[in-house]
Formats: sequence, structure tokens, C-alpha cells
Amino acid sequence: MSAPFVPPHSPTSQSQTGRRADARVRLGPGLPCTLVTLRGTMMGRVEDVSRTGARIALSGTPPLGAEGVLTIQDVETFGEVVWHRAGRVGFRFDEKLPLESVVRLRHFADDYDGHEEQRRLRIAQEFVTGRRV
Repeated sequence: MSAPFVPPHSPTSQSQTGRRADARVRLGPGLPCTLVTLRGTMMGRVEDVSRTGARIALSGTPPLGAEGVLTIQDVETFGEVVWHRAGRVGFRFDEKLPLESVVRLRHFADDYDGHEEQRRLRIAQEFVTGRRV
């Protein structure tokens, strides 16, 4: 017996243009990120991420199809801009992120304010002790 027929544009189809097949995690107010394309470097905030892509609020708007490198914390991935509207872009990754990376980003986002406070304290201590100018 053969597998059941699945129409190409049905909700169970894997090829939905502009939609991620994987579940995504929302990152609250977002995590700082950098998108480097041939047109330059843009700073932004990743608002949600999945294993296959991310929604990013950026300082600029790269053209559709622009390829680049997205860096979020210690995660760096290649991909391309697949949509943009209202100051946000959809960035599809060339290769799926490991599930552990997505979970780690979510945990980091949950306590982002605490991490930032620790970072600022460390910078102040380094400045006071002369290790940072």
C-alpha cells in the first residue's frame, strides 16, 4: 500500500513559502544580534527563533534574497532574507540549528536582564582595577 496523497499546498505540506516548518520560541523583548551581508553590517534584535529561521527587528532593511551571517550570542549561522515588512525581516538558515542552541538562546533570553547586569558590573570592576581603559 502506498503513502496517502498530500496536496502540495495543504497544511501538512512541508513546503510552505515564507513559513517555518519548525516550532519557534519567542524571545521576549529579543536578543541583540548582528547581520552581516555584502551591503554591510546591521544591528538588531532577534524576536523569535526556530531551528530553521528567525524574525529580526533590524536597524536597516536588506533586500530580499540577501545572504549573510547572523550572530546571536555565541550562535553564528548562514542564511538569507526571505521576507521583510515594518522594520522586521525573516531570515532562513542554510542549515538547521541544533535544538540545544535554540534552547540555550531561550534560557539566555529568559534572564537577559540578569546577564546584562553582570556584564556591566564586570566592566565597571575592570575599569576600577585598571584592567579596562
